[in-house]
Amino acid sequence: MTRFFGRPYPVQFRVQGALDAWTHALGNTGLWPLWQDPGTLCWQIRQEVLRQLECVHPSSSVAGQISAEDRQRLAFQVSTNLKYHLSEGTVIEATPALETLLANSDVDLSLPMSMVAPPYRAQYLRFGEAAMRYLKVPAPQSPDHAFDGAFCFLTRHGMSGEPEGKC
Repeated sequence: MTRFFGRPYPVQFRVQGALDAWTHALGNTGLWPLWQDPGTLCWQIRQEVLRQLECVHPSSSVAGQISAEDRQRLAFQVSTNLKYHLSEGTVIEATPALETLLANSDVDLSLPMSMVAPPYRAQYLRFGEAAMRYLKVPAPQSPDHAFDGAFCFLTRHGMSGEPEGKC
C-alpha cells in the first residue's frame, strides 16, 4: 500500500509515474500534439495504445506476456487517464448533497452528455459514501481498489463544433 492510497484514481495514476512512462514511450511519435486536440476522442487514443501493446514482443517484456483481455483492460485504463491528463482534467469530489440528488434522480439515459456534465473538457467525478452504497465497486480496503469514480469527457465534434460525449 502506498501513501497515495485513498487519493482519486487519476492522481494515483499520475504519481506512480505512468504518465511519464507513456510520455517517454510515445514522445517522439507525434501523438501527443494530435491527442491534445480537443476533437480527439478517447476511443482514438485507446486504439493507438492497444496497437502499441499488441506490437510488443512476448519475450521482450511483461507487457508482451499479458492476455488479450488484459491488454484491452490496460488500454482502457491508460487511454482514459491520458485523455484526462491531456485535456487538463478536473477532479470533482461529490458532496453528500450531490450524491443524494444523483441517487434520487431519474435522468433519461438518452440525454446528450452536454446537458448533464459539468462544463469541463475532462472531469473525474469521485464518488463518496452514498454513491458507494448504490454502486457495485471493489472493496476500498483492497490493494487493487482503483474504482472510486467515473471519467467524463466532452469532445467537440471537429466539423460542427457540437459537443460529443464519447469515451
